[in-house]
Amino acid sequence: MEGKHLSWFVAIVLGVLIFKMHIYEAFGEQDEDIPHNEVRNWALKFGVDLWEFGRQFTKMNEIKNRFKDNDIEVKRKDGIILLRELAAEVKNFMDFKRNAVMRLMDSAEQAALSELDGQGANAESPLSQQHYDARRINEYNADGKLADGARHMDIRFMRRFERLPVNLSLSSILVPHGVDLDEADVKSALQWSAHLDPLFQNNLEQDPALSWQYFGSSSGFLRRFPGTAWPPEGSKGSKLIHDFRTHNWFVQAASSPKDIMILLDASSSMSEKSFDLAMATAFNILDTLGEDDYVNLITFSEVVKSPVPCFKDRMVRATPDNVQEIKSAVKAIKLQDTANFTAGLEYAFSLLHKYNQSGAGSQCNQAIMLITESTSESHKEIIKQYNWPHMPVRIFTYLIGKDSGSRSNLHEMACSNKGFFVQINDYEEARRKVIDYALVMARPMIMYQADHPVHWSPVFLAGKSGGLGRDSEYQRRLVTTVSTPVFDRRNHSVRVANLLGVVGTDVPIEEIRKVIPQHKLGPNGYSFIVDNNGRVLYHPDLRPLSDGNQYIDQLKPKYASVDVTELELPETEVGNDHEVVEMNKNLLNEMRGDMIRPKEGETEFTVLNHYDDAKRVSTRTHRYFYGPIEDTPFTLAIVLPEKYGSHELVSQQEIRHSRNNITEYFKGDNWRVHPDWVYCEYNSVSDLEKERENSGEYSSRDQEPSFGSPEEQVLHFLSRAGRPGWKWMSVRPKSPQPHHSLHSGSNGNSPSSSHYGSQHLNAQSSRKAEPYYCDRTLFQSLVRDAMVTDGLDRNTTSTSNGKEDKQQGYQKFVVATSFVATRSGLLRWIDHIKRAEDSPEPHFSEDNVRAMDTSWYKRAIDQHTVEPDSFVYSVPFGSGYAIKSNATLVTASHAIFVEHRGHKAPAGVVGLQFQHDSLAKHFINITSACTGVTGCKRTCASDNLDCYVLDNSGFVIISEEMEHTGKFFGQIDGTIMDSLVQDRIYKRVTVNDYQGICSDSDNPYTAAGGILKPNRMGSWFLQHLVALSAAWISLLPASLRAWPQDEYTYENEDVVFVENNYSDEYEPFENDYNLPVDQEMDEFFTTADVEYTTPPPKQHKPHAGPRFAPDPQNARRCDLRTDLYMLQPERLNQGGQNNPLKGKLTNCHVSGCERPFSVQKIPHSNLILLVVDTLCPCGSKQLDIEPMEEAGVVGACSTRRQSQEQESRRRPKKCINYHPEEIEIQQCGRGSTLLKTSATVIVGHLLMVIVTFVLTNA
Repeated sequence: MEGKHLSWFVAIVLGVLIFKMHIYEAFGEQDEDIPHNEVRNWALKFGVDLWEFGRQFTKMNEIKNRFKDNDIEVKRKDGIILLRELAAEVKNFMDFKRNAVMRLMDSAEQAALSELDGQGANAESPLSQQHYDARRINEYNADGKLADGARHMDIRFMRRFERLPVNLSLSSILVPHGVDLDEADVKSALQWSAHLDPLFQNNLEQDPALSWQYFGSSSGFLRRFPGTAWPPEGSKGSKLIHDFRTHNWFVQAASSPKDIMILLDASSSMSEKSFDLAMATAFNILDTLGEDDYVNLITFSEVVKSPVPCFKDRMVRATPDNVQEIKSAVKAIKLQDTANFTAGLEYAFSLLHKYNQSGAGSQCNQAIMLITESTSESHKEIIKQYNWPHMPVRIFTYLIGKDSGSRSNLHEMACSNKGFFVQINDYEEARRKVIDYALVMARPMIMYQADHPVHWSPVFLAGKSGGLGRDSEYQRRLVTTVSTPVFDRRNHSVRVANLLGVVGTDVPIEEIRKVIPQHKLGPNGYSFIVDNNGRVLYHPDLRPLSDGNQYIDQLKPKYASVDVTELELPETEVGNDHEVVEMNKNLLNEMRGDMIRPKEGETEFTVLNHYDDAKRVSTRTHRYFYGPIEDTPFTLAIVLPEKYGSHELVSQQEIRHSRNNITEYFKGDNWRVHPDWVYCEYNSVSDLEKERENSGEYSSRDQEPSFGSPEEQVLHFLSRAGRPGWKWMSVRPKSPQPHHSLHSGSNGNSPSSSHYGSQHLNAQSSRKAEPYYCDRTLFQSLVRDAMVTDGLDRNTTSTSNGKEDKQQGYQKFVVATSFVATRSGLLRWIDHIKRAEDSPEPHFSEDNVRAMDTSWYKRAIDQHTVEPDSFVYSVPFGSGYAIKSNATLVTASHAIFVEHRGHKAPAGVVGLQFQHDSLAKHFINITSACTGVTGCKRTCASDNLDCYVLDNSGFVIISEEMEHTGKFFGQIDGTIMDSLVQDRIYKRVTVNDYQGICSDSDNPYTAAGGILKPNRMGSWFLQHLVALSAAWISLLPASLRAWPQDEYTYENEDVVFVENNYSDEYEPFENDYNLPVDQEMDEFFTTADVEYTTPPPKQHKPHAGPRFAPDPQNARRCDLRTDLYMLQPERLNQGGQNNPLKGKLTNCHVSGCERPFSVQKIPHSNLILLVVDTLCPCGSKQLDIEPMEEAGVVGACSTRRQSQEQESRRRPKKCINYHPEEIEIQQCGRGSTLLKTSATVIVGHLLMVIVTFVLTNA
């Protein structure tokens, strides 16, 4: 038995020794390990072959020479002069929109004054029947006859108006839920606002770039021009729209900035149903606030609580993110204890006073919104202590349910503090009645009747784009709205201050960008606009959250709010010099501060640029030039790349002096122009109609006269330019003189009738009737580029199948498409392989028509600064394939720079798309052979060597395993990738995405995400018993005499009023929002009863695995981060030597073996050759470039968001929050309606008697 064990032992020892011998023998061979000289030669040959092939096939030198053969100039750009020129264009554009709105306001006020004073609300007037209800437009029965109550409207499809069928002479009426068009005040407003239709039409004639114009009546209907049916064709929405009176463009135009404290009763006296309704009321108030407002919500029971921990003792900006944070936190509130109104009011008054005295917050309106189901007193003492006699804080009270006993108390609280009382009985009222507070806050502004503040809303996703591009129909456009209030100028028998409504017009961002031509900024240059709060109006990296089609279905905008510091990402890598890192951050913050002031300036710093859905990253030094857009809250910035953005190629073809017919250079269908650039365009539909009538062309009455494509439009103007008498019309129409309101009569009442009538005539005569506009520089550059690139397909050396002649010494590359894209937006291509008609893949031209915006164009321009004689190669991500089915194409692009008098500027990019398998075969042929005289033992064909071609972002271009194509190499061998980073061949760059999208289905404040409330049947009964008792007590005669019988309360109590010291002009920038609240003011702040007991947000754990975008209903903004990689080519070219870098993985296996690898730069490319020895069985980890949500605290309480809360802002110019005679207005909400009739009194008495009898005999 022992002998058997001994033999087993000997066998095991011998086995281990043999294994060791094999390992050592293998690594004995590693004396030669990897044939580094061969690696260098393979890379050299592969790179040179590709370069020579691409250079000749794309005819880059011929194109460059053709440019040089003509008159050219490489001109230096002056950034500040260019900025001023573009800012003036944007100002002119915005002046048109603002003046259109001001004319609407003027006409609306005059029409209301004339109509209501002259006729009253005369329902018999013919005008009262003239409105077109959008729900009933062109509604026909099955027999083809117009349905009862419907009206016919002639309509035609118009691109400019979201591709909807519209009528350019009439407006239509859109109605939210709960608005009855037969109510007296609604009928009256419908009647006088019908007079706006001629002015709507006149505005559009003056400014054909105008989008939707509208008048939103305070009574609830929306008059929109041009007229169209609702819901739009293809919409899944109902016939009712979302109530526009809660939207930013309406509320913010109607009221000055404000600090709002919402007090939400979270005591046990609240029933579950009531608290749901109270919460809905609070949320609807929050939804009316904007970026100029400050807010906080506290709940009160026995103690006061701040649902959001980091908002405790603070007011925060009412950004969408902060509002969403408050909502999420409130949903986790537990109802408990009794209501301590005194503690809640003391807290709110103290905090508002603290902000007012310290110069923080909005420094304008202040208000408390009290939401409760019942209160036993009016809390006079605490209000008197904090708010009388000046009443700097308005109080708005919201009674949830029908507690008649609490009604009088809450009514008194609101009426005696310049507020308003509202009773909320259902969710519809919670939505509809919250707007009353804004109408009350508008009173001082209306009473002065002098200032009509112009408000620009944040951007939002609207309907379909109006562009000519083939894909525009599937794109939605970004829009901002400019609006201003409309005042009631009538003299009333009692003192009132009525807001008739708000007028506005939508301003598509795509129209603003038209006046900032991309060709003036050049490749990789861009522009952006920032508002007074540091939020971008547009930016090339702005990605608004999806609205789930709520605008298309309900006309409800979802506003975007992204700070410029969340889009411009300064380079902040740890490996960099710490001083440089801090300098980049500081320069960005300084620029933001200057832009908000606003102040003209320039700066320069290095930023991160990400491409291809944040899978690639690069660094680039930018030069920023910024300055104000006068008479707006905006500042414009233009950004030019430091290395090549300061020069531009000037090469134009003067059309009128051309000997040849210039349309000859635009033959065929293998060319496109950038669909978003303006080469030439007609200023209005009527101008185009006239031109077509003159030329005998037919146009359909149902369709807008338009062009089928941008190329058709270019060809049209090319033919026009060849006619005698052609004029360029290169100056855009100038806006009329700015609107100056003449409302400065002695009593400030009504404008003069002559002003009302002459305003339109003056504006109309100030604009020249130019039928079209042409960008002469761009148009003539396009013609020159067409001449330079024309005919390249007629003398190509390739055969029809795209295979290069073998006699030139090149392996066969199967080219599918070759192309050239130029600085003027021209794209030409040649298809070398006939494309299958049933191919599911889009043609090259479909995805790349906006060539200058594509990754291959941008990267080629940047690559020129790294290695001028090179191509940038890429393959689609994750495009690995099996040998038998290959459709993967490699894209290669090269930038053409033209030199003149020692300066170079980009002229365009040439490129190829060729089949990946032909590239892979050529690579295998090269790397399977020995190039040296002495031969080599191992090649890439050997089993123990793996060879890869990686691009400058670490993605696999070629591998022996075809399924690796397009994968990130770190997912294949993360250990080697880590080693490449440690050897500084690649640089790991952390990229933060502050516009990430995560799921909001899990409320971070509670695992369930619901509202946690105990079930208290006894509490419910007790509550209603108390309510009945209060109702019975309220039937006393004294109360009958005190309560009004009409809709409004008119108090006769004399209140001593001392004018407050609020100024209607804001302080300069230095005394701004972001000043920290003075610590010395803490003595004013009552915190004895304040307690923070809401559970803090859960610590976030990063999600593992691929991320999926949540549906829009559950989407929220979040901070994502990912590690991306950049090749460091200078590391591979040290000392001008192109030798491979040798590396080894050590200690990666228990045997102690090593894993060598070799890295060689492939010349004339953005590629490296990586050869790895596979003998040592090292383990390999995986690296991921999938974005992950930042770990730790999420949302508003994160460190980044907290620091962002302290960033500077600039207040609007005007704050109108006080008028000495406002106290005379007695309308402060509806009082009790229980006592309108004697029957109600009788029923109340009977009910109380029955309840008393039951309780007595129980």
